[in-house]
Amino acid sequence: MQQLDEQLLITFECVSAIGTSLKLKEMIEHFLKVFSRKTGALASIYWEYDPKTDSYKQLCLHGKKAFQELFMPPSSLTHTASIRYDAHSGKYFLHVKVEEDWMNFVFQATEVEIGLIQAIIDSFKSKLENAVRACKNHLELFEINQTLERRIEEEVRKNREKDQHILQQSRLAQMGEMISMIAHQWRQPLGSISAVAASIKFKTSLNRFDYSTPEGIEASKLFLGEAMSKIESYVQFLTHTIDDFRNFFKPNKQKESVTLAQLVNRTLEIIGKALEINGITIKIETRASHEIFTYANEVTQVILNILKNAEDVIKEREIAHAQIMITIENEGSWQTISIEDNAGGIPEQVLPHVFEPYFSTKSEKNGTGLGLYMSKTIIEEHCGGEILAINTPIGAKFIIKLHEG
Repeated sequence: MQQLDEQLLITFECVSAIGTSLKLKEMIEHFLKVFSRKTGALASIYWEYDPKTDSYKQLCLHGKKAFQELFMPPSSLTHTASIRYDAHSGKYFLHVKVEEDWMNFVFQATEVEIGLIQAIIDSFKSKLENAVRACKNHLELFEINQTLERRIEEEVRKNREKDQHILQQSRLAQMGEMISMIAHQWRQPLGSISAVAASIKFKTSLNRFDYSTPEGIEASKLFLGEAMSKIESYVQFLTHTIDDFRNFFKPNKQKESVTLAQLVNRTLEIIGKALEINGITIKIETRASHEIFTYANEVTQVILNILKNAEDVIKEREIAHAQIMITIENEGSWQTISIEDNAGGIPEQVLPHVFEPYFSTKSEKNGTGLGLYMSKTIIEEHCGGEILAINTPIGAKFIIKLHEG
């Protein structure tokens, strides 16, 4: 009866030592310490199986290190638990298989005592195996999570690089369009400068001024003064145009307080002349005048891209009495810019895809399929707003929604 009570006590304490940690080495070290103390094991060792190398590695050792060289490598052990007597040392060795791993113990005991100890281990072996499995599953899950985090970080980095690449391509495409817009903006003032210069050349070559009289000299000064003032005015216009385009492409990442009407006017200073030359009338209706705090340059790029797309569609479809309506208004806590043309709208099968990268209905020569994708990225990711495209009875309408705050 006393022996049974002792066995139950040893079993209880050993079971209590199992599962104390989800770290395999920490849990096994604690178990071996308790088990060795209660059973009188002189030393114990735990071998962990590595499926990658199909070999065993020593996870931990408890007891006298002098006995370590007596432990048999797991590769030479049987496939089940076994007891081995070493006549040279007079010690008993107990080998216990735990899942794919092995535990080895060395005792100074009798064969009967070793049999009882083996019976004790057998009574809670399944619980020990469950604890070992839980530790390994926990480690595997932890490694999977770490790998997943690294993969997510890598994918995020790749996506950022892709967006930067797309943004660069979009900028290059826009710069090509800008050259055309600059040409439209400069054509009239350059023509006027040429006309003034021709007038000066004409009057001076025909001696239209009598420099022998005070009146003639005064008339010449007056004419040249007015001519130079006109040239100066045209040059200032050209300089202003260059500043507009330079500021447009400046990588300004600072938010500023601005009204949507100001953003629309900035955009029309760039593209307005091109729209006018192509016979497109711009109508603006402003129903909201509060300032918003946003990335003004980037929003201007979006407005410009939408207007340029509308211009291209109107020219392609040869729309008579072409017009673009721009409406600025409040919508709850949002301010919105609606840009609507009368070019007939976007085909229904195309509409759901207009904001996808590299999707374009233009010919390969004229379309990159990047403008609207970058517009969506700018408005939704950079500015925290929304952008959507719908069809109306007369054409396509793009709606940009930005928070007032």
